Amino acid sequence: MILGVDTGNKMIKTDHFIFHSGIKVKEQRILNGEEGICYKGVNYIENSQRITYLQDKTTDDRYYILTLLGIAKELEKAEERITGKGVIPVTLLVGLPPGDYGKQKRRFQEYFWRQGKTVHFLYKNRPYQITYTNVRVYMQAYSAYLLIANRLRLIQYSKVLIIDIGGFTVDYLMVRYGVVQPTQIDSIPEGIITLYKRINAGIRQHFNLHLDETDIDNILFKRNTQYPEKVLRRTFEIAKDYLVELLGSFLELGIDIRTTVAVFVGGGSILLTDLIEEVWVRYNSQYYIVDDPQANVKGFKKQYLAELAGSEKTLYEQE
Repeated sequence: MILGVDTGNKMIKTDHFIFHSGIKVKEQRILNGEEGICYKGVNYIENSQRITYLQDKTTDDRYYILTLLGIAKELEKAEERITGKGVIPVTLLVGLPPGDYGKQKRRFQEYFWRQGKTVHFLYKNRPYQITYTNVRVYMQAYSAYLLIANRLRLIQYSKVLIIDIGGFTVDYLMVRYGVVQPTQIDSIPEGIITLYKRINAGIRQHFNLHLDETDIDNILFKRNTQYPEKVLRRTFEIAKDYLVELLGSFLELGIDIRTTVAVFVGGGSILLTDLIEEVWVRYNSQYYIVDDPQANVKGFKKQYLAELAGSEKTLYEQE
């Protein structure tokens, strides 16, 4: 099976599932049908409290287990298509932020590969065995860009700036006529988690209320909430200020977004869609928002299948 997993700082995304990047140990065994995984004798269950940001996700096994949990979910969903019993071969497609891709790619690949040994685990108290027959690492943000590049003919433009507003970081890269520019790739530590902290502090200071991340998501997505209008208004004001500052920072990086086509990707971009539209009028240039939180996963698979067919080179590959 070919399975893609986007290991985000806030959420894990697979082809069919999105869940928080958080797990906790359960002392008791996982019950039949319970949403949890047992790996090397330790029981883990999902936790809405995400893992503290890790610059290097290979530091410990938590992202390995989160990825294994995503794979388990996909295996259960695809059970009718899995023929026979025994070891299930898995081609794993994962990604790294643009700024980390060159220096962490090989380590990230080995983190999952582990000499291709059979992996034994229980999911919902059911046994599974898999082996990674191949692990491919792709560049996040660029993978999402590929989903719309052909349809929107973005390869014809001299400058396309991809802005991935993720959990902890905002990753960006410049693409010129379809080719990634290695000197204009980096990450800014101003992701959506930073915005959550700003909003929480601002609301607590003015209204003595505590908003958790789900509360803030509900407000920014304009869902029904119990908060008074003044709280909603202040939340949007803080979010708009954050976005204005973020976009303004690109000029300091030598990128004038008035002269580029911008492509926004990532969960943070989807969350801020309305505000991006409001703020962007001052730039008077083209922009697009990839309104799909699983866009990177789909992009991983698009690239892998193209590589198998021999019809596409990975333009940013750094061996």
